[in-house]
Amino acid sequence: MNTIALKQLFAGEELYLLENEFSKAENSSENVVKVVESTQKVEEIKPNYYQPKSKVIILLKSLNPADSELLGKILVAIKLDFQSIDLIELDKIGEVDLSQIIAQKSVNQLITFGITLLSVKLQISLNPYQFTEQQGIKLIYSDSLTDLQNDIPKKKALWGALKGFL
Repeated sequence: MNTIALKQLFAGEELYLLENEFSKAENSSENVVKVVESTQKVEEIKPNYYQPKSKVIILLKSLNPADSELLGKILVAIKLDFQSIDLIELDKIGEVDLSQIIAQKSVNQLITFGITLLSVKLQISLNPYQFTEQQGIKLIYSDSLTDLQNDIPKKKALWGALKGFL
């Protein structure tokens, strides 16, 4: 039995493993099913809470070399660099829960490229390319860096939002 799949499917639930044992009755030709209860509890999966190291988080799905170059240019335009931000690539770390960063106010700014905040457990809806502030944290949602590469109007819209971000 795949316990990892069970952990993911029933996260937060109290489960017990039941082992099935099939045996024939001694004086009967019928099959009898005997169920044995086990008290082995399936471990609960805890969400992957993110602890930021800097005050600026950049959230995206993945980063290829062309996207990295574009992101570098965006960071320079807002007077940042790769060392002064937390770069979260969801393809590398999997599911992440950023809900506690709002509660703890552990960051000042969050820019997301192609990732909705609902997918990282933040109950905040953002309109693309509109600067928003929630509980002292500045937020911007943009299309993915790949989508921005050759789309001048989207780049201009992002720059307009970033001006309020500075």
